[in-house]
Amino acid sequence: MGTTRRVFVGLDVEWALVCATPANGALVRGWIEEAGDLPLELRELVAYLAARRDAAFSDRWLITLLDRAAGEGQEAQLAARVIVQAMVPGMVRLTQSLLTLRRDFDDVAQVVVGCLYVVARTFPLRRRAKVAANVMLETLHHATRELGADEAREVRLDDLWDVAASDGDVADRVAQGLLIERSQAQQVADTAELDGAEGELVALLAWGVDHGSLALEQARSVVGVVREEAERAGAATPAARKRRSRAVRWLRPVAAEWVHAA
Repeated sequence: MGTTRRVFVGLDVEWALVCATPANGALVRGWIEEAGDLPLELRELVAYLAARRDAAFSDRWLITLLDRAAGEGQEAQLAARVIVQAMVPGMVRLTQSLLTLRRDFDDVAQVVVGCLYVVARTFPLRRRAKVAANVMLETLHHATRELGADEAREVRLDDLWDVAASDGDVADRVAQGLLIERSQAQQVADTAELDGAEGELVALLAWGVDHGSLALEQARSVVGVVREEAERAGAATPAARKRRSRAVRWLRPVAAEWVHAA
């Protein structure tokens, strides 16, 4: 299985040509100004965006470019191209996560890049929070289907965003997702996105386990604490307070890492 990364090298070469056209820089600077962000030279854009650890900032510029990319003509193509270049690090990680003994790195990368282009042009603009994460998740879903619709796929923890909402509370939904973690299952269809505090909890647990910041057993324990808190009537026992404090202690550094990575 090769790991030449030819596809991403090609993207960088193409990007240099895009940046060499002055008109492109003027267009992108204008779009970013409309989003309330600082104007930049196009050749500096990707490095600048990668250096900003600000979720609200990322959501603003991504939504602005996604809105442009949903249109027609060369400007829409340019907006999609900027999105693709800005998300190269995420695409590399996604490509690595989709590798198998039968899949070549560059073959998978070609699919991932193509799928991200599609997502950039069709992303639902109503989803205005954690935009980068949602773009990559949509890309994962497209790429997984294209790489092998007839293969049983490994359900990643990121798929917890798409676990169907049930009549139970958020703990039940988190538990449902954790039960299928790293298992072989068909893609969940007709799913509903979790919003607000429920979605935040699901995303935090998913991100922590998937990035090695939280052990799976710890995540399961957190689910148990959440369920216990929801069901308890009256004051907490000393043992319950100890379990809650332990869960908070586990989650505090994970939350800090998550915010920093956003």
